[in-house]
Amino acid sequence: MAKKSLKYALTEPQRRAAEILANNDVHKMTLLQIAHEVGVSERTVCRWKQEPDFIEYQNEVAELTMRNFLVEAYNGLKSIVRSGQSEKNKLKAIELVMKNQGRLTEVQKVEAKIEDSRSNEAIEAEIDSLKKMLADM
Repeated sequence: MAKKSLKYALTEPQRRAAEILANNDVHKMTLLQIAHEVGVSERTVCRWKQEPDFIEYQNEVAELTMRNFLVEAYNGLKSIVRSGQSEKNKLKAIELVMKNQGRLTEVQKVEAKIEDSRSNEAIEAEIDSLKKMLADM
């Protein structure tokens, strides 16, 4: 991670281990391999994984990675829209882009039927009562 967060009390090996773990879908390393990479024992890495600062830093790195992945996802969608082989896939990609940009929303029709079982006299009495309340203000 290029920019170091100063709000976590972590050593450089802890930071490196957290960064590898946060991106382990790319690295595909075991805890033992990560431990060797950062110069500690596997048990030490397991212990680090329980520490709040380590967990928070790992989560911060993972979130930053996901924000960066968003660019890749958008590029993938653009590629499908521009050169996808299937019209269905193109339309789905266009729909996703439009929804993401707030330009396409689900439309739902809501119908409400209001029934008032009061008699005309009761309604007129309520109107008179409201008029009287307004006059008293």
